[in-house]
Amino acid sequence: MLSIKSTATGNPCILLINDASTDGYDYERIAKEEECLYILNEERKGVAALRDLGIGLCSTDYFLLLDGHMRFYESGWDERLIKLLQRHPECILCGQTRKLEKDGSGNVISLEHRTCYGAYIEMGSDGLFKTSWCYTNPQPANNDTCVEIACILGAAYAGSKDFWLRLHGLSGLMYYGGDEELLSTKVWSIGGKCLLVKDWMTGHIYRSSFPYEVQSKELFYNKLLIVELFYPYKVKRNLFLNIQKQCHTAFEEAYELLRKNYSFVKEEKMYWRSISKRPIDDFVQRNIDLEHSCTSK
Repeated sequence: MLSIKSTATGNPCILLINDASTDGYDYERIAKEEECLYILNEERKGVAALRDLGIGLCSTDYFLLLDGHMRFYESGWDERLIKLLQRHPECILCGQTRKLEKDGSGNVISLEHRTCYGAYIEMGSDGLFKTSWCYTNPQPANNDTCVEIACILGAAYAGSKDFWLRLHGLSGLMYYGGDEELLSTKVWSIGGKCLLVKDWMTGHIYRSSFPYEVQSKELFYNKLLIVELFYPYKVKRNLFLNIQKQCHTAFEEAYELLRKNYSFVKEEKMYWRSISKRPIDDFVQRNIDLEHSCTSK
């Protein structure tokens, strides 16, 4: 929060959501000191639900989603992002990520930065439908600071509230996983763009392990849900077979969840069929091409 306030030139409204944390830290006191809106969940709802909740409570036209352990460096980043979003109303923005970690004394240090260009979704025959960093410039001849990418990544995502609501946000995802894959697929389908601001940098402390329980059942369910909603049979079949090979029990549990929630799936499918503007096969091929390009180097 200090990093946000010290670099923003406007007056951003910060919403801090505590998802039933058990670490004993007094987040409410910090929120009061920094004049942030604070929400405490009595039971954990997960990242996707919190992002939908936060944007639903957003009192401004535009939002920026962040993890809780990030740093800002550019003065006036807020006004710059708003101008970009006004130019591109149907987009989700992300930027470059500087990887951070804490040393033995608890000080945050910056690791060596490798330039990346957003991400792609692994859709190969032996893949598990997940995002990977893209180190290939998608538009090398384009000198613009803002370029279209296949998939967002990096945990700092900006957009308009109206566009998010039209996308139905992250509705349907459980707890953790699949946010970037679902959002990027939806943006493509509706005819919008995932945009990378190539010279906007945020620092991010990436966890080596989760401070809360992550259930493979829900992780796999989110993958099944996304491919069931949008993707062709070949992608769906490959994913189902690969999850079965990795963890048969978790697959059966995830598939049963999908079956129980199929009334929601059916309604979402009908909605997206009514508003989709671009063929998903083109999006699949784009991600496959990026994967080949990145893994061949």
